[in-house]
Amino acid sequence: MSRGRDAVAVPAVDACVPAAGRGVLRRALLHRLDDVLTSRCGLVVGPRGSGKTTLMRQWARTCRLPVVWGRCTPGGIVVPSGGRPTLLPPDVLGRAVLERREPTLLVLDDAHELLVRRVEDELVHVLAASTPDVHVLLGTVRRPVFSLARSEFPPPTVVTGSDLRLRVWEVDRLFRDVYGHPLSLDDVEALTARTEGWAAAVHLFHRSTADLLPADRRRAVRDLDTSTGYVRDYLVDEVLAPLDRPLLDLLHRGAALDELTARRWEALVEDRSAAGRDDHDRDAATLLRTLDREWSLATTDDGVRYRLPQVLRRHLLAAHEERLGPAAAQSWRARAAEVARLDAPVAPAPADGTSDWTGRPGSWAVPVRAAVRRDPAGQVPAARALAGADGALAEGLCLLLAGDQRAACDVLRRASADPDAAPALALGASLADAALRRGPLGRALLTFDQVHAAASRLGLRWLARLAHGLVAGADGTRAARAEAAALAASADRDGDRWGAALVLSWSALAAMAAGSADAGAWEDLERRWRALDAPVPAAWATACRALAAAAQQLPDAREDARTAEAVARAAGSPGALAYAYAALAATDPDGGAELAAFTAATADEHGVDVRPWAVLAAPVAVVRRPRAVDDPVWGGVPLVDVRCLGEFRLRVDGVDADLSGVRPRARAALRLLALHAGRPVHREQLAGALWGDLDPRAALHNLHVSLSSVRRALEPGVPTRSSRLVVRDGETYTLVLRPGSTSDVAQLDRAVRDATRLRAAGDDVAACAELRRAVDLYGGDLLPEDGPAEWVVGERERLRLTAADAAVELAELELAAGRYDRAVAAATRGIRLDECRDHAWRVLVAAFTAAGDAAAAHRARQDYRAMLGTLGIAVPDVPSPVRVDVPPRGRLPAGRAVRLPVPLPGPVVPRSRDQAGRRVSDRGTPPPRPPRASSGSPGTWS
Repeated sequence: MSRGRDAVAVPAVDACVPAAGRGVLRRALLHRLDDVLTSRCGLVVGPRGSGKTTLMRQWARTCRLPVVWGRCTPGGIVVPSGGRPTLLPPDVLGRAVLERREPTLLVLDDAHELLVRRVEDELVHVLAASTPDVHVLLGTVRRPVFSLARSEFPPPTVVTGSDLRLRVWEVDRLFRDVYGHPLSLDDVEALTARTEGWAAAVHLFHRSTADLLPADRRRAVRDLDTSTGYVRDYLVDEVLAPLDRPLLDLLHRGAALDELTARRWEALVEDRSAAGRDDHDRDAATLLRTLDREWSLATTDDGVRYRLPQVLRRHLLAAHEERLGPAAAQSWRARAAEVARLDAPVAPAPADGTSDWTGRPGSWAVPVRAAVRRDPAGQVPAARALAGADGALAEGLCLLLAGDQRAACDVLRRASADPDAAPALALGASLADAALRRGPLGRALLTFDQVHAAASRLGLRWLARLAHGLVAGADGTRAARAEAAALAASADRDGDRWGAALVLSWSALAAMAAGSADAGAWEDLERRWRALDAPVPAAWATACRALAAAAQQLPDAREDARTAEAVARAAGSPGALAYAYAALAATDPDGGAELAAFTAATADEHGVDVRPWAVLAAPVAVVRRPRAVDDPVWGGVPLVDVRCLGEFRLRVDGVDADLSGVRPRARAALRLLALHAGRPVHREQLAGALWGDLDPRAALHNLHVSLSSVRRALEPGVPTRSSRLVVRDGETYTLVLRPGSTSDVAQLDRAVRDATRLRAAGDDVAACAELRRAVDLYGGDLLPEDGPAEWVVGERERLRLTAADAAVELAELELAAGRYDRAVAAATRGIRLDECRDHAWRVLVAAFTAAGDAAAAHRARQDYRAMLGTLGIAVPDVPSPVRVDVPPRGRLPAGRAVRLPVPLPGPVVPRSRDQAGRRVSDRGTPPPRPPRASSGSPGTWS
């Protein structure tokens, strides 16, 4: 791949990223992939259907580098070049990337489809011959046999199959925010456990239950222990089909073992002599390594014992029983159980640390129980007197309760790294350290995720739930607070009241750090902590309540601040006292400058790093947010989903906006902004559209008052002047759409534009997909709530005709591709949207005719003639094909005639095969009769 090989022209490759598709934002993994910008090479390794492509697309769209996206095939790599897909050999692609002479991310999806050695050689050449600005990201099923960790390259960043498994909170958000079928927390946990977070299995379960009632869906979750029908076809066709006979035999017969080893396999299938057993062990060991490294279908911690994904294992057991019969399968499973008992390892006694809170001598809990009652700093010497990790954890928690977060982090990190610590103790210390330590939110989320996985594996449900709560509440959004509240309720039901209080405290603190003040939430927490006989955490809650009351400018905020100061002094917590001083400064009628300086000095003296009063004093400041808004331009701006077609709907951070308290005219103002979401609208345009009957000054006053009420409804607790959603810039207002937000009107227009561009480039397949997306997006008339209002009528008509155009173009493409049923559906949708669209009728007749459906074609032809008759255009009713002087596309303009290049089809004789050689019905199926003068149709087209 050297630059001297000029015999082959090097094409220019386009920088683009395919659409990410439906899925949740996997922030912990995205943060891990950020290391690719340093290591220059990343590997995403996992089985089919584990979400590799979706993750890589999400990261590629946020890495801020031009991206060359390639999909590997056995014949080469498909990349966009000149606006169309181009197949390139690996060496030519490498040269093309180098020719770009700019920072570039090269993403190769399905890299296992090429010879691994060829990929290795070309990647090494790319990295060696390029500047450090060229980065490579591979998605593959097979674990590469090569290593890019050469002396001149940093070690590659690797995301494995276990990392790719969906976590409980991700499955919850997937069903709630993406699929629109929220599950209860118990069902989410059960589904995640039964599928082990395998993305394909979760998605296929959704598809199989999407049309069920909630009770039936819950029953389907309970049946997952025995049922794999929802995923059977995928496993057979996509996962098992590429495997050779020895691997399939190993899987089908070895699935009876919960853990596969070469020795167990040998004992299960046959009894050999010692000499023969060695040869057989090597063969079985090779097969197991192949399942792990080449297909990612087995996982191992020690290279000896391998486990199959539970979904796959249940399917294999069912298939084995179906093939052998129930009796023989039962006998085989009994034999496997006997083999497993003979070869079972001695399991160490679990050390979960759950009993430590009872206060056994030498436990970390003894000084901490005293610290939650009073003077936590005074318990630090007793904590330091304890041995090992117990002493470090106790010291860190006492310092944290006192407010010295800076010193607490160092001590907690020491406890988390102690090799002799009990698992629960080390994991708990890791959670506390990650929550307190400064740095990107993604790094903390990565630690929370790792602790959750480890705690789940060890059966520490209380600790896994706590880690889940930290992830759920980290955003500080309303949706995050709702998720944290559900987790707390689950903990309460299990009797884990301390876990519930910790989850809710973290969630409320994260919300405050994001600029959202809720005094009521802190008041509830204060009662919780006092019920647990924990005055020190209660003092922190009282101080935070005072801060929130000051930010909300509540009438009793000054008195709440004085109470917080007294409570913090009584509890002996300098950190809580600094929070109370901040509340006093915020409510000082003289400005509080002296108190503010005293607050900062107290915080500095006692190591208080988490200072929410700084955020509450300036809600528009950039705060820690998910990865998608780490860019300072979008700091703190919520995600919104705007729907204007069919009905108006606005979701903020995944929750429907509560507009019940907003006046009708103010809601109309919001809908007008939503129609132009992401674009500024002049205030005079808004005022004139909604208050045109008033004088300009009164109209502008009403507009200002209405938008203030809209802001309060969309962002409770945020001062209206600091709104991040409805933003004023000079004389314009904008409903802000940060990256990741959606608007169905904008998406429809974009899909039509992309389809036009793709058709011009000759890519009819991609154009067809965009047109289908545009037609699906049109769910009905634009903003029907606003009736015949002048400001919406013109845009409503434009979008209806745009959707009708898209439907007819789609019908043309489907007809050309020989998909006659889809062509009929698209043409029918176009007619429903605009009955006078001539070309839609012609395509409908042609599609029925091509499919050999004479009766349906005749009925469509008669309806077509009836429509022309309503316009005063007479068409001879003759059986032979005739030419009709009508324009080929669009509505029929009065007084114009254009020669149609294709004759109107007459009756045809049904045939048993179409032009492509496919067998078709001689009778056909009559289409639904298109309605007369329909202006639109709600719902989605399929």
